[in-house]
Amino acid sequence: DKNILKESLNFIGGILRTNYFLATKTGLAFRMSPDILDSKYYPNKPFGIFFIIGRDFRCFQVRWKDIARGGLRVVMPRSSADHDYALAGLFDEVYGLSYAQQLKNKDIPEGGSKAVLVLKPGGHRDQAVRGAVNALLDLLVSEDESHEGHSDELMSYYSREEIIYLGPDENITNELIEWIPAQAARRGYRYAAAFMSSKPGEGINHKEYGVTSEGLNVFVENMLDFLGIQPKTTPFTVKMTGGPDGDVAGNELKILHREYGDNARVVAIGDGFGAAYDPQGLNWVELLRLVRTGKSIAEFDSSKLSEHSDAFAIKADTAENVRIRNELFFKAKADIFIPAGGRPYAVQEKNWDKFLDAAGKPTMKAVVEGANIFFTSEARSRLQDAGVLMIKDSSANKTGVICSSYEIIASLTISAKEFLAIKEEYVKQVLAVLRNKADLEAKLLFRAYQESYPAKRLVDLSMDISREINDLTDVLLEEISKKQDHFSQDPLFKEIVLAHCPEVLVRLYKERIEKDLPLAHKVAIVAASIASYIVYREGLGWVARLPVAERFDAAYTYMQKDKLALNLIREVQGAALESKDQIVEILKRSAARHMTMIDIENRSE
Repeated sequence: DKNILKESLNFIGGILRTNYFLATKTGLAFRMSPDILDSKYYPNKPFGIFFIIGRDFRCFQVRWKDIARGGLRVVMPRSSADHDYALAGLFDEVYGLSYAQQLKNKDIPEGGSKAVLVLKPGGHRDQAVRGAVNALLDLLVSEDESHEGHSDELMSYYSREEIIYLGPDENITNELIEWIPAQAARRGYRYAAAFMSSKPGEGINHKEYGVTSEGLNVFVENMLDFLGIQPKTTPFTVKMTGGPDGDVAGNELKILHREYGDNARVVAIGDGFGAAYDPQGLNWVELLRLVRTGKSIAEFDSSKLSEHSDAFAIKADTAENVRIRNELFFKAKADIFIPAGGRPYAVQEKNWDKFLDAAGKPTMKAVVEGANIFFTSEARSRLQDAGVLMIKDSSANKTGVICSSYEIIASLTISAKEFLAIKEEYVKQVLAVLRNKADLEAKLLFRAYQESYPAKRLVDLSMDISREINDLTDVLLEEISKKQDHFSQDPLFKEIVLAHCPEVLVRLYKERIEKDLPLAHKVAIVAASIASYIVYREGLGWVARLPVAERFDAAYTYMQKDKLALNLIREVQGAALESKDQIVEILKRSAARHMTMIDIENRSE
């Protein structure tokens, strides 16, 4: 009883804003201070927490920066026992997913966030989602036509405007995707058009364009290259979780075949409804049929299996088949394992060793994580101890959020009709950005791994990259925000914002970008762009070696010197010099860094 009373007081004391006193509401919504969290259990403190409770549902939304985006997922337990289990782990799941999102959002202006709604068995999904979104909007809009005297009835101890962007995740339908921004507009939310990404038609649908898998496969190819496998000329084997009907798994299958043809041999796939296994590689015609028709692997035509005695295709409709499906991704042997679907923390310290064969050797050489938090940290550590190379989800799975960020930019600057007119060109340019961002990080990961092995592992380095970029972003955000009106007039500031935007948007709507894109968003673009550019160019450690007080000046100076270096490169390329190629290469590699350090030394003197 004492603990319940103490936590009740902690909860009440941590409320910064609530719709409790509104006369009408579709759910109780609370904006909580992150200070309520015990640092012993939650060592990293998020920026904000929303808690929403309503008829047949509970929901948390956690974000790690003032301006943040992340998916909204619905968990639909089938039994009361599953429901109780989901509620018990709800906040920890949201906390873990949102922090993983924060690590992967290092390339974009928005911080990481995630919302998870748990639906009571028998509850109505759409009704629950609409109730939760309406309750959230109660706290996001300062004035609302649907609530007379809304401002007076809304209890608030938090005066700052909150900018939240959502995205679709598990069990969010196209109808809900369309309804959410429309309802935000009706309620008067300032950023309604950008409130939900991946809108049908006027958005960039992740599944349709395979945006997450396009980046994922860049990491797969870099991993294969590191393993000494040239995938365009040499056969290799893959095992996966996630069905052909899924976003990440289905698109990854299409890309594997598009890029490598029959050299890519997918030996095992398991999803929620079944599994298929063929040591000689599952038939590509049949796999692509399932992808095209949106069918589970359970629908794999067993007549398309090879004559290998161990090959099978099953439905998870008996206890024995469920057991086989659950063990397949552990036992099947392959060069690379790609988890591209599955529940969070499917692999833990109690079951990681199922990946070891009878001789104690891992059943795969490498893992490229296409699914979020599929492994616990302990499981990753044990697998790496066993010799498995692993690329963490915050790296391999990051391009979906980058794509959504570019959709937000379009939503904030042009109308739906204007976007549709340029959509195909816009998406093409965004896909090129996604592959480039993935390749920059993959190249840095393996470069740093070769330099630091055995002291650092790929998972450690992935975390280091995210932290170093995010830490520098925070420094830049803080300093630019202090004088944002001054910096917004800086030519370099303007150039970085325009360089971040797709070329077609700049070509047609440059004035709109400069006028209508919110200043806070432009500040965030500049901070994230500079930080990621420098870390990818200079590698890990260069920024960290600078005194904290000098990092802002060093980073901004670096970008100015980099611009100067680019101009010098153009001059050299146009000159009749015998050794101009060598000069250009030297300028590309180190000119900005050396000129920045000279500038810092001159200032200190």
